[in-house]
Amino acid sequence: MSNETAFVITRQYKQPLAVVWAAWSEAERLKQWWGPAGCAVEVRRFEFQPGGFFHYGMKFDGAPMMWGRFNYREIVPRQRLVWLNSFANERGGIARAPFSKSCPLEIENSVTFAERDGVTTVTLRAEPFGELDTERVYFDELRPSLDVGYGGTFDQLAAYLQT
Repeated sequence: MSNETAFVITRQYKQPLAVVWAAWSEAERLKQWWGPAGCAVEVRRFEFQPGGFFHYGMKFDGAPMMWGRFNYREIVPRQRLVWLNSFANERGGIARAPFSKSCPLEIENSVTFAERDGVTTVTLRAEPFGELDTERVYFDELRPSLDVGYGGTFDQLAAYLQT
């Protein structure tokens, strides 16, 4: 991955690593906080293993269901997750983003976890995967939206961890 295109966000949570890891690795917990603010997540498929899938629907009030999926590539318990994230159709196939034909079909996400004195640091790095030049340009221009989207998702994780 190149440094100039990657989007990186880091957050700290006043929770032990085991609690934060469970929020990422268990379907019932993940659906409580993943996604943009204001959406309810429906889990269609959850296979938390390399090569496995998390296929989910995001439901917003008054809007049709939007589908997404993770294709897990690497899982190192309590240390690292790597997955390809994409929009999907209802059956789990890769689909174009409903808002742009220039959005990359797949984004590789790499998340690392580290704990110190009961505080867990989570760092997510996202970059287009297998993209066309026009898709890379679109991703680079999407950075303010990524700040809001991932920032909101991580805020939801913080709120979930407080429950």
